[in-house]
Amino acid sequence: MKLTVYIRTHQIKLIKSWFCLMSFMGLGACCTLLGSSLLDLQIRMSETFAVTSNLVPSRSIGYLIGGIISGIIGRWLGFNMILFISNFSAGLFIALAPWFTSFYTVYSLFLLSGISQGIFDITCNTYILQIWKGNPQLSNYIQILHGSFGIGSLLTPLITQPFLLPLNETTNGTKDDAAILGSYKPDDVKVQYPFLCVGFFLIIASVGFLSFHFNERSKKGSNSDSDENTSNSNDPPNWKKYCGIAMLSIIANLTFGIQTLIGSLGPSFAVKSELHMSKQTGATLVTIFWSVFTCYRIIFIISSNFIHENHLMWISYASLLASVVVSVPHAAWNQLCIWITMVLLGIGFSPLFTVSLSRLQKYFLLSNSLASFIFINGSVGESIHPWIASKLMESDPVLFVYYLGFLSSLFVFTCFIVPIICERIFRTEKKRDNTRTASIRSWTR
Repeated sequence: MKLTVYIRTHQIKLIKSWFCLMSFMGLGACCTLLGSSLLDLQIRMSETFAVTSNLVPSRSIGYLIGGIISGIIGRWLGFNMILFISNFSAGLFIALAPWFTSFYTVYSLFLLSGISQGIFDITCNTYILQIWKGNPQLSNYIQILHGSFGIGSLLTPLITQPFLLPLNETTNGTKDDAAILGSYKPDDVKVQYPFLCVGFFLIIASVGFLSFHFNERSKKGSNSDSDENTSNSNDPPNWKKYCGIAMLSIIANLTFGIQTLIGSLGPSFAVKSELHMSKQTGATLVTIFWSVFTCYRIIFIISSNFIHENHLMWISYASLLASVVVSVPHAAWNQLCIWITMVLLGIGFSPLFTVSLSRLQKYFLLSNSLASFIFINGSVGESIHPWIASKLMESDPVLFVYYLGFLSSLFVFTCFIVPIICERIFRTEKKRDNTRTASIRSWTR
Protein backbone atom coordinates (compact mmCIF):
# COMPACT_ATOMS: atom_id res chain seq x y z
CA MET A 1 0.00 0.00 0.00
CA LYS A 2 1.35 3.41 -0.96
CA LEU A 3 2.25 5.76 1.87
CA THR A 4 -0.28 8.42 0.87
CA VAL A 5 -3.07 5.85 0.69
CA TYR A 6 -2.04 4.36 4.02
CA ILE A 7 -2.04 7.77 5.70
CA ARG A 8 -5.42 8.64 4.21
CA THR A 9 -6.91 5.31 5.28
CA HIS A 10 -5.57 5.42 8.85
CA GLN A 11 -5.59 9.17 9.40
CA ILE A 12 -7.52 9.14 12.68
CA LYS A 13 -5.52 6.23 14.05
CA LEU A 14 -2.25 7.95 13.20
CA ILE A 15 -3.33 11.17 14.92
CA LYS A 16 -4.34 9.26 18.05
CA SER A 17 -1.03 7.43 17.97
CA TRP A 18 0.82 10.73 17.64
CA PHE A 19 -0.68 12.01 20.88
CA CYS A 20 0.33 8.75 22.55
CA LEU A 21 3.88 9.34 21.31
CA MET A 22 3.77 12.83 22.81
CA SER A 23 2.69 11.32 26.12
CA PHE A 24 5.60 8.90 26.11
CA MET A 25 8.08 11.60 25.15
CA GLY A 26 6.84 13.54 28.16
CA LEU A 27 7.10 10.41 30.29
CA GLY A 28 10.71 9.93 29.26
CA ALA A 29 11.41 13.60 29.93
CA CYS A 30 10.01 13.29 33.46
CA CYS A 31 12.22 10.25 34.02
CA THR A 32 15.48 12.20 33.55
CA LEU A 33 14.33 15.72 34.45
CA LEU A 34 14.66 15.22 38.20
CA GLY A 35 18.09 13.61 37.99
CA SER A 36 19.47 16.38 35.78
CA SER A 37 18.27 19.13 38.12
CA LEU A 38 18.52 17.45 41.52
CA LEU A 39 21.46 19.52 42.79
CA ASP A 40 19.80 22.78 41.75
CA LEU A 41 16.62 21.69 43.51
CA GLN A 42 18.81 21.21 46.58
CA ILE A 43 19.75 24.89 46.31
CA ARG A 44 16.14 25.84 45.71
CA MET A 45 15.00 24.10 48.92
CA SER A 46 18.18 24.92 50.92
CA GLU A 47 18.39 21.31 52.08
CA THR A 48 21.19 18.78 52.39
CA PHE A 49 21.70 16.20 49.67
CA ALA A 50 20.53 13.50 52.11
CA VAL A 51 17.14 15.22 52.29
CA THR A 52 16.96 16.24 48.63
CA SER A 53 17.73 12.71 47.40
CA ASN A 54 14.45 11.59 48.94
CA LEU A 55 12.76 13.23 45.96
CA VAL A 56 14.13 10.46 43.73
CA PRO A 57 11.75 7.67 44.83
CA SER A 58 8.76 10.04 45.08
CA ARG A 59 7.94 9.77 41.37
CA SER A 60 8.37 6.00 41.45
CA ILE A 61 6.11 5.61 44.48
CA GLY A 62 3.48 7.68 42.70
CA TYR A 63 4.02 5.64 39.54
CA LEU A 64 3.33 2.48 41.52
CA ILE A 65 0.08 3.91 42.86
CA GLY A 66 -0.89 5.09 39.39
CA GLY A 67 -0.28 1.65 37.94
CA ILE A 68 -2.76 0.19 40.41
CA ILE A 69 -5.31 2.93 39.77
CA SER A 70 -5.07 2.47 36.00
CA GLY A 71 -6.53 -1.01 36.32
CA ILE A 72 -9.55 0.36 38.18
CA ILE A 73 -10.63 3.61 36.53
CA GLY A 74 -10.89 1.94 33.13
CA ARG A 75 -14.20 0.48 34.28
CA TRP A 76 -15.79 3.92 34.32
CA LEU A 77 -13.78 6.09 31.94
CA GLY A 78 -12.72 5.63 28.33
CA PHE A 79 -9.16 5.77 27.06
CA ASN A 80 -9.32 9.37 25.86
CA MET A 81 -10.71 10.79 29.10
CA ILE A 82 -8.21 8.83 31.22
CA LEU A 83 -5.33 10.06 29.08
CA PHE A 84 -6.62 13.64 29.15
CA ILE A 85 -6.88 13.74 32.94
CA SER A 86 -3.58 11.92 33.57
CA ASN A 87 -1.53 13.91 31.03
CA PHE A 88 -2.97 17.23 32.16
CA SER A 89 -2.45 16.56 35.87
CA ALA A 90 1.04 15.10 35.32
CA GLY A 91 2.06 18.18 33.34
CA LEU A 92 0.53 20.58 35.85
CA PHE A 93 2.16 19.01 38.91
CA ILE A 94 5.60 18.60 37.32
CA ALA A 95 5.53 22.23 36.14
CA LEU A 96 4.61 23.55 39.59
CA ALA A 97 7.05 21.44 41.65
CA PRO A 98 10.30 23.48 41.34
CA TRP A 99 8.60 26.80 42.05
CA PHE A 100 8.20 25.91 45.72
CA THR A 101 10.96 25.96 48.34
CA SER A 102 9.39 23.57 50.84
CA PHE A 103 10.69 20.01 50.54
CA TYR A 104 7.35 18.51 51.52
CA THR A 105 5.46 20.55 48.94
CA VAL A 106 7.91 19.63 46.18
CA TYR A 107 7.83 15.98 47.25
CA SER A 108 4.01 15.95 47.18
CA LEU A 109 3.89 17.43 43.69
CA PHE A 110 6.40 14.90 42.35
CA LEU A 111 4.35 12.15 43.97
CA LEU A 112 1.10 13.38 42.41
CA SER A 113 2.75 13.75 39.02
CA GLY A 114 4.12 10.22 39.37
CA ILE A 115 0.62 8.87 40.01
CA SER A 116 -0.61 10.45 36.78
CA GLN A 117 2.43 9.17 34.88
CA GLY A 118 1.78 5.64 36.10
CA ILE A 119 -1.79 5.88 34.84
CA PHE A 120 -1.05 7.13 31.34
CA ASP A 121 1.96 4.85 30.91
CA ILE A 122 -0.07 1.65 31.09
CA THR A 123 -3.13 3.24 29.44
CA CYS A 124 -1.09 4.38 26.41
CA ASN A 125 0.19 0.85 25.89
CA THR A 126 -3.33 -0.53 26.04
CA TYR A 127 -4.68 2.24 23.82
CA ILE A 128 -2.13 1.62 21.06
CA LEU A 129 -3.03 -2.07 21.12
CA GLN A 130 -6.70 -1.12 20.80
CA ILE A 131 -6.11 1.40 17.99
CA TRP A 132 -4.06 -0.96 15.81
CA LYS A 133 -5.64 -4.26 16.81
CA GLY A 134 -5.47 -6.68 13.89
CA ASN A 135 -3.01 -4.51 11.94
CA PRO A 136 0.08 -6.42 10.74
CA GLN A 137 2.22 -3.38 11.63
CA LEU A 138 1.05 -3.36 15.24
CA SER A 139 4.43 -4.32 16.67
CA ASN A 140 6.11 -1.45 14.82
CA TYR A 141 3.77 1.09 16.39
CA ILE A 142 4.58 -0.22 19.87
CA GLN A 143 8.28 -0.05 19.02
CA ILE A 144 7.86 3.58 17.95
CA LEU A 145 5.84 4.34 21.09
CA HIS A 146 8.63 3.23 23.40
CA GLY A 147 11.26 4.72 21.15
CA SER A 148 9.65 8.10 21.84
CA PHE A 149 10.27 7.49 25.55
CA GLY A 150 13.98 7.22 24.84
CA ILE A 151 13.91 10.42 22.79
CA GLY A 152 12.32 12.33 25.66
CA SER A 153 14.84 10.86 28.10
CA LEU A 154 17.90 11.85 26.10
CA LEU A 155 16.70 15.34 25.10
CA THR A 156 15.75 16.53 28.59
CA PRO A 157 19.29 16.65 30.06
CA LEU A 158 20.40 18.66 27.02
CA ILE A 159 17.54 21.12 27.49
CA THR A 160 18.27 21.40 31.22
CA GLN A 161 22.02 22.08 30.91
CA PRO A 162 21.84 25.83 30.11
CA PHE A 163 19.70 26.42 33.21
CA LEU A 164 22.02 24.71 35.70
CA LEU A 165 23.99 26.92 38.06
CA PRO A 166 27.81 26.65 38.05
CA LEU A 167 29.13 24.53 40.88
CA ASN A 168 31.26 26.04 43.62
CA GLU A 169 34.22 24.06 44.87
CA THR A 170 35.71 23.96 48.33
CA THR A 171 39.41 24.49 48.83
CA ASN A 172 40.10 20.75 48.94
CA GLY A 173 38.15 20.14 45.74
CA THR A 174 35.30 18.16 47.30
CA LYS A 175 31.72 18.63 46.25
CA ASP A 176 29.94 18.66 49.62
CA ASP A 177 26.69 20.37 50.56
CA ALA A 178 28.48 23.64 51.30
CA ALA A 179 30.03 23.61 47.82
CA ILE A 180 26.72 22.88 46.15
CA LEU A 181 24.78 25.53 48.07
CA GLY A 182 27.66 28.02 48.00
CA SER A 183 26.48 31.62 48.06
CA TYR A 184 23.44 30.83 45.94
CA LYS A 185 19.97 31.77 47.10
CA PRO A 186 16.77 29.87 46.21
CA ASP A 187 15.78 32.65 43.82
CA ASP A 188 18.98 32.12 41.80
CA VAL A 189 17.79 28.71 40.59
CA LYS A 190 16.58 28.59 36.97
CA VAL A 191 15.66 24.92 36.47
CA GLN A 192 11.98 25.81 36.84
CA TYR A 193 11.87 26.62 33.14
CA PRO A 194 12.72 23.12 31.83
CA PHE A 195 10.05 21.81 34.18
CA LEU A 196 7.60 24.29 32.68
CA CYS A 197 8.48 23.13 29.16
CA VAL A 198 7.90 19.47 30.00
CA GLY A 199 4.68 20.25 31.84
CA PHE A 200 3.36 22.37 28.98
CA PHE A 201 4.24 19.61 26.51
CA LEU A 202 2.15 17.08 28.46
CA ILE A 203 -0.75 19.52 28.73
CA ILE A 204 -0.72 19.98 24.94
CA ALA A 205 -0.91 16.20 24.55
CA SER A 206 -3.85 16.09 26.96
CA VAL A 207 -5.84 18.55 24.81
CA GLY A 208 -5.61 16.14 21.88
CA PHE A 209 -7.14 13.34 23.92
CA LEU A 210 -9.89 15.66 25.15
CA SER A 211 -10.85 16.57 21.59
CA PHE A 212 -11.09 12.89 20.67
CA HIS A 213 -13.19 12.24 23.76
CA PHE A 214 -15.84 14.74 22.71
CA ASN A 215 -15.79 13.61 19.08
CA GLU A 216 -15.72 9.90 19.74
CA ARG A 217 -18.87 8.27 18.41
CA SER A 218 -17.88 4.67 18.83
CA LYS A 219 -17.85 2.81 22.10
CA LYS A 220 -15.29 4.01 24.63
CA GLY A 221 -13.24 0.87 24.19
CA SER A 222 -14.93 -1.17 26.89
CA ASN A 223 -14.98 -4.11 24.52
CA SER A 224 -11.22 -3.88 24.04
CA ASP A 225 -10.81 -6.45 26.75
CA SER A 226 -12.85 -9.04 24.90
CA ASP A 227 -9.78 -10.64 23.40
CA GLU A 228 -8.19 -10.87 26.82
CA ASN A 229 -11.09 -12.57 28.44
CA THR A 230 -11.43 -15.15 25.74
CA SER A 231 -9.88 -18.29 27.07
CA ASN A 232 -7.75 -20.45 24.86
CA SER A 233 -7.92 -24.19 25.29
CA ASN A 234 -4.24 -24.40 24.38
CA ASP A 235 -3.17 -22.08 27.19
CA PRO A 236 -1.02 -23.65 29.92
CA PRO A 237 -2.30 -24.07 33.49
CA ASN A 238 -2.48 -20.93 35.59
CA TRP A 239 0.33 -21.98 37.92
CA LYS A 240 2.70 -22.11 34.95
CA LYS A 241 1.57 -18.68 33.83
CA TYR A 242 2.13 -17.25 37.29
CA CYS A 243 5.63 -18.74 37.45
CA GLY A 244 6.51 -17.11 34.14
CA ILE A 245 5.00 -13.78 35.19
CA ALA A 246 6.87 -13.89 38.52
CA MET A 247 10.22 -14.38 36.78
CA LEU A 248 9.51 -11.65 34.25
CA SER A 249 8.46 -9.33 37.09
CA ILE A 250 11.92 -9.75 38.62
CA ILE A 251 13.48 -8.72 35.31
CA ALA A 252 11.14 -5.71 35.12
CA ASN A 253 12.03 -4.77 38.69
CA LEU A 254 15.73 -4.73 37.87
CA THR A 255 15.31 -3.12 34.43
CA PHE A 256 13.20 -0.16 35.53
CA GLY A 257 15.08 0.20 38.81
CA ILE A 258 18.51 0.44 37.18
CA GLN A 259 17.33 2.79 34.44
CA THR A 260 15.74 5.10 37.01
CA LEU A 261 18.83 4.84 39.19
CA ILE A 262 21.05 5.99 36.31
CA GLY A 263 18.68 8.73 35.20
CA SER A 264 17.97 10.10 38.67
CA LEU A 265 21.30 9.72 40.48
CA GLY A 266 23.83 9.54 37.65
CA PRO A 267 24.39 13.33 37.42
CA SER A 268 24.64 13.70 41.21
CA PHE A 269 27.13 10.82 41.39
CA ALA A 270 29.27 12.41 38.68
CA VAL A 271 29.43 15.65 40.70
CA LYS A 272 29.81 14.33 44.24
CA SER A 273 32.25 11.49 43.52
CA GLU A 274 35.98 11.73 42.85
CA LEU A 275 35.12 12.33 39.19
CA HIS A 276 34.52 16.01 40.06
CA MET A 277 32.40 16.59 36.96
CA SER A 278 30.29 19.69 36.48
CA LYS A 279 26.53 19.44 36.66
CA GLN A 280 26.32 20.04 32.92
CA THR A 281 28.71 17.17 32.20
CA GLY A 282 26.80 14.93 34.61
CA ALA A 283 23.61 15.63 32.67
CA THR A 284 25.41 14.79 29.42
CA LEU A 285 26.50 11.49 30.95
CA VAL A 286 22.87 10.42 31.28
CA THR A 287 22.15 11.64 27.75
CA ILE A 288 24.86 9.31 26.44
CA PHE A 289 23.20 6.35 28.18
CA TRP A 290 19.78 7.10 26.71
CA SER A 291 21.19 7.89 23.26
CA VAL A 292 22.95 4.52 23.08
CA PHE A 293 19.90 2.83 24.60
CA THR A 294 17.61 4.26 21.90
CA CYS A 295 19.98 3.81 18.95
CA TYR A 296 20.89 0.24 19.83
CA ARG A 297 17.20 -0.67 19.90
CA ILE A 298 17.00 0.30 16.24
CA ILE A 299 20.19 -1.64 15.49
CA PHE A 300 18.83 -4.68 17.33
CA ILE A 301 15.54 -4.65 15.40
CA ILE A 302 17.34 -4.45 12.06
CA SER A 303 20.01 -7.00 13.02
CA SER A 304 17.43 -9.53 14.20
CA ASN A 305 16.45 -10.01 10.55
CA PHE A 306 19.93 -11.37 9.79
CA ILE A 307 21.39 -12.56 13.09
CA HIS A 308 19.81 -15.10 15.41
CA GLU A 309 18.24 -13.57 18.49
CA ASN A 310 20.33 -15.70 20.84
CA HIS A 311 23.55 -14.30 19.39
CA LEU A 312 22.31 -10.75 19.86
CA MET A 313 21.39 -11.58 23.45
CA TRP A 314 24.95 -12.72 24.12
CA ILE A 315 26.19 -9.34 22.90
CA SER A 316 23.99 -7.64 25.50
CA TYR A 317 25.11 -10.04 28.23
CA ALA A 318 28.75 -9.40 27.35
CA SER A 319 28.20 -5.62 27.33
CA LEU A 320 26.66 -5.64 30.79
CA LEU A 321 29.37 -7.86 32.26
CA ALA A 322 32.03 -5.70 30.61
CA SER A 323 30.41 -2.63 32.18
CA VAL A 324 30.80 -4.24 35.60
CA VAL A 325 34.49 -4.94 34.98
CA VAL A 326 35.12 -1.40 33.73
CA SER A 327 33.09 0.40 36.38
CA VAL A 328 33.82 -1.43 39.65
CA PRO A 329 35.39 0.52 41.22
CA HIS A 330 37.28 2.52 38.57
CA ALA A 331 34.26 4.53 37.36
CA ALA A 332 34.17 6.30 40.72
CA TRP A 333 37.30 8.32 39.88
CA ASN A 334 38.24 7.65 36.24
CA GLN A 335 36.18 9.72 33.79
CA LEU A 336 37.01 7.51 30.81
CA CYS A 337 35.68 4.49 32.69
CA ILE A 338 32.37 6.14 33.53
CA TRP A 339 31.81 7.18 29.89
CA ILE A 340 32.58 3.65 28.66
CA THR A 341 30.32 2.24 31.36
CA MET A 342 27.35 4.34 30.21
CA VAL A 343 27.82 3.16 26.62
CA LEU A 344 28.05 -0.51 27.64
CA LEU A 345 25.02 -0.23 29.92
CA GLY A 346 22.98 1.36 27.11
CA ILE A 347 23.83 -1.52 24.77
CA GLY A 348 23.16 -4.15 27.41
CA PHE A 349 19.85 -2.96 28.79
CA SER A 350 18.22 -1.86 25.54
CA PRO A 351 16.84 -5.22 24.24
CA LEU A 352 16.93 -7.70 27.13
CA PHE A 353 13.59 -7.06 28.81
CA THR A 354 11.75 -6.90 25.49
CA VAL A 355 13.22 -10.20 24.31
CA SER A 356 12.44 -11.89 27.64
CA LEU A 357 8.85 -10.70 27.38
CA SER A 358 8.61 -11.89 23.78
CA ARG A 359 9.89 -15.34 24.71
CA LEU A 360 7.32 -15.70 27.46
CA GLN A 361 4.53 -14.87 25.02
CA LYS A 362 5.46 -17.89 22.96
CA TYR A 363 3.68 -19.96 25.59
CA PHE A 364 0.61 -17.84 26.43
CA LEU A 365 -1.03 -14.53 25.56
CA LEU A 366 -0.10 -11.77 27.98
CA SER A 367 -3.27 -9.97 29.05
CA ASN A 368 -3.45 -6.34 30.15
CA SER A 369 -3.99 -7.37 33.77
CA LEU A 370 -0.86 -9.54 33.74
CA ALA A 371 1.07 -6.78 31.99
CA SER A 372 -0.06 -4.34 34.69
CA PHE A 373 1.27 -6.70 37.36
CA ILE A 374 4.64 -6.78 35.62
CA PHE A 375 4.81 -3.00 35.36
CA ILE A 376 3.77 -2.53 38.97
CA ASN A 377 6.71 -4.71 40.01
CA GLY A 378 8.86 -2.59 37.74
CA SER A 379 7.60 0.47 39.62
CA VAL A 380 8.65 -1.15 42.89
CA GLY A 381 12.15 -1.41 41.45
CA GLU A 382 12.01 2.25 40.43
CA SER A 383 11.28 3.12 44.06
CA ILE A 384 13.59 0.75 45.94
CA HIS A 385 16.86 0.71 44.00
CA PRO A 386 17.34 4.49 43.61
CA TRP A 387 16.47 4.93 47.29
CA ILE A 388 19.07 2.35 48.33
CA ALA A 389 21.67 3.88 46.01
CA SER A 390 21.01 7.39 47.34
CA LYS A 391 21.56 6.19 50.91
CA LEU A 392 24.80 4.48 49.89
CA MET A 393 25.97 7.67 48.17
CA GLU A 394 25.47 9.59 51.39
CA SER A 395 28.08 7.46 53.14
CA ASP A 396 30.49 7.04 50.20
CA PRO A 397 29.82 7.84 46.50
CA VAL A 398 31.93 4.86 45.37
CA LEU A 399 29.24 2.55 46.78
CA PHE A 400 26.99 3.76 43.95
CA VAL A 401 29.30 2.01 41.48
CA TYR A 402 29.38 -1.19 43.50
CA TYR A 403 25.60 -1.27 43.80
CA LEU A 404 25.13 -0.60 40.08
CA GLY A 405 27.59 -3.39 39.28
CA PHE A 406 25.79 -5.78 41.62
CA LEU A 407 22.40 -5.05 40.05
CA SER A 408 23.79 -5.38 36.53
CA SER A 409 25.33 -8.78 37.35
CA LEU A 410 22.09 -9.95 38.95
CA PHE A 411 20.17 -8.75 35.90
CA VAL A 412 22.37 -10.75 33.51
CA PHE A 413 22.03 -13.87 35.63
CA THR A 414 18.23 -13.51 35.80
CA CYS A 415 17.83 -12.91 32.06
CA PHE A 416 20.07 -15.89 31.34
CA ILE A 417 18.28 -18.32 33.67
CA VAL A 418 14.66 -17.37 32.88
CA PRO A 419 14.57 -18.94 29.36
CA ILE A 420 16.05 -22.15 30.75
CA ILE A 421 13.42 -22.35 33.49
CA CYS A 422 10.62 -21.52 31.04
CA GLU A 423 11.73 -24.28 28.69
CA ARG A 424 11.45 -26.76 31.53
CA ILE A 425 8.12 -25.48 32.84
CA PHE A 426 6.46 -25.12 29.43
CA ARG A 427 8.17 -27.98 27.60
CA THR A 428 4.87 -29.90 27.34
CA GLU A 429 3.01 -26.85 26.04
CA LYS A 430 2.61 -25.90 22.41
CA LYS A 431 4.38 -22.68 21.54
CA ARG A 432 2.22 -19.85 20.24
CA ASP A 433 2.65 -18.04 16.97
CA ASN A 434 4.26 -14.81 18.11
CA THR A 435 2.91 -12.78 15.19
CA ARG A 436 -0.09 -11.40 17.00
CA THR A 437 1.43 -11.00 20.42
CA ALA A 438 4.77 -9.60 19.33
CA SER A 439 3.24 -6.16 19.71
CA ILE A 440 3.87 -6.25 23.43
CA ARG A 441 7.49 -7.12 22.80
CA SER A 442 8.74 -3.62 23.43
CA TRP A 443 6.70 -2.76 26.50
CA THR A 444 9.83 -1.49 28.18
CA ARG A 445 12.13 1.43 28.91
